[in-house]
Amino acid sequence: MPMRGIYNESGQHGNYDEAEPLWKAAVVVAPGDLIFRDTDGYDKPVSNYTWDTNIATTAGTLNALFRGVSMARRIAGQTADGGKADGLIIFTGEFTMACTALGTAAAPGALVSFEDDGTSHIANQKVRVTATAGEAFGRVSRDAAVGATFLTFKLLTPLMFGGPTAAA
Repeated sequence: MPMRGIYNESGQHGNYDEAEPLWKAAVVVAPGDLIFRDTDGYDKPVSNYTWDTNIATTAGTLNALFRGVSMARRIAGQTADGGKADGLIIFTGEFTMACTALGTAAAPGALVSFEDDGTSHIANQKVRVTATAGEAFGRVSRDAAVGATFLTFKLLTPLMFGGPTAAA
């Protein structure tokens, strides 16, 4: 059953569903981080995902592993693996996250994907509009004007919706 929430530190507001995570020891996680399930079986912020050529290629392969948005706060000094007690992963709901200033307006229904941090890594708390369904993990839910630096979108995670192509 969805929990009723209000805007909080994770950037989430409205109803949402949660998944139980498996956090890796000594991996820093902040509320609002976009999270994926790595090949070692642990949930990690997307900045830990291996970069592949460019943002489109990286986002396309990362998408199938995407789990949702973190509610956890973990520091490097936590040397034991963690789980539910540290904070859950939200996999449905509406979120507002930073984006690079939009060159064109984003209407409801536009596809949302991961953004790079400018150093060949995926940004943990930044998104972008994409035209490619295979990269998308969400859809814009509120109009964003030219120059906007935040997007409000609904998550369409593989955990809930069967994958980026099916969801988009």
